[in-house]
Amino acid sequence: MIALLLLVAELGSPLPRVATVDEGRARYMAQCARCHGANGIGDGPDAPLLRNPPADLRRGEILDAFSDEKLAALVRDGKVSRLELRPEAITRQAADTEALYRFIRKLPQIPWKSVDAGAELYFERCTPCHGGYGRPESALPPGVSRRPQDLSDDAFQASVSDRELRWLVRHGRRGMPVVLPRVTEAEAADLIHFVRLLSTGFELYETFCSTCHGLRGEGATGALLATPPLLVTPAPHFAFDASYFRTHTGDEIRQAIWHMLENETPSMPHFAETLSTPEVKSILIYLRSLPRLPTGSPGEHPLDPQGP
Repeated sequence: MIALLLLVAELGSPLPRVATVDEGRARYMAQCARCHGANGIGDGPDAPLLRNPPADLRRGEILDAFSDEKLAALVRDGKVSRLELRPEAITRQAADTEALYRFIRKLPQIPWKSVDAGAELYFERCTPCHGGYGRPESALPPGVSRRPQDLSDDAFQASVSDRELRWLVRHGRRGMPVVLPRVTEAEAADLIHFVRLLSTGFELYETFCSTCHGLRGEGATGALLATPPLLVTPAPHFAFDASYFRTHTGDEIRQAIWHMLENETPSMPHFAETLSTPEVKSILIYLRSLPRLPTGSPGEHPLDPQGP
């Protein structure tokens, strides 16, 4: 114990660095993920709108080639990427708008107690293969020879019943191993409730909406939204509950989502915040904490047509 205390005293507490990494992740998700993607590989929802594709920060050499001071200067003073309203970009934004609307529309019916229990199981046992939002990384996990199923794919979700998912989770099939330690029937039900949320809309909501609107769409309590180190700004007072959907039409909600995704509405100020040099450096600390990915484009491993 004495030796351990001496080692901690010599190296310094890890807590400040952990806090800095968390701070950088929060800033990255609020300010950078729209272009560079939630995983930093350049696949954010705004990426198709840009004349020049966003850099892949997990495979490229940018983080190794420049100092934090140089990168901070580039981020704060660099050229603004131009947007192009190409037909395919508009199609992508329309698809994201509809995906986000479908997820928000489900919020009042979600059994959150079961979902929370299922999420804990999922992140403990399923993320190494399927990723945090159901989309596997392009790099296969150790010992896996075929790319795992994309659980966020709408076609897959529609093709498999809860009963089949429960069987897969408890007994496995072909490329899908048994979830170990083996889950009980009740745990399998919780896990399925969470898996059913996995979708483009779920990822978009958690990445861009939950900071202000709450993880469950519960909205603010009436106070200012103060989520250090992001911002202090009036937070939305409404909840995405049954009452909200009775007083807002689908077209009104879709229009609000479209404008949010376009970064045109003033009610989403966290997308337009100016970052200071220390704030940019906190993002860089977070990015440097992520494991580097092997070179190669995402999707080079085809989906398993047989499913999990």
